[in-house]
Amino acid sequence: MTDLNLKPQDLDRLGQALLTLAKELWIVKDRVRVLEAALADANIIVADTVDRYEPGPELAAELELERARLIEELLDTLAPGKQ
Repeated sequence: MTDLNLKPQDLDRLGQALLTLAKELWIVKDRVRVLEAALADANIIVADTVDRYEPGPELAAELELERARLIEELLDTLAPGKQ
């Protein structure tokens, strides 16, 4: 992992990184709630199914790539050009 060593002038980038995280989190939370409501409307119970689900290799790889993309975006916002 990159050593960030943030300085006072890095405050704007830190704020932008936090806003990026908040935006990503809201999108995910919004989509999950809509999906749960749509499934409930279709009489599909998913709470336990989702909790117990283990993704296969393909989905696990996609999730890992997306996680890495988000981390890279945040680090680039905090410390541009240091990755």
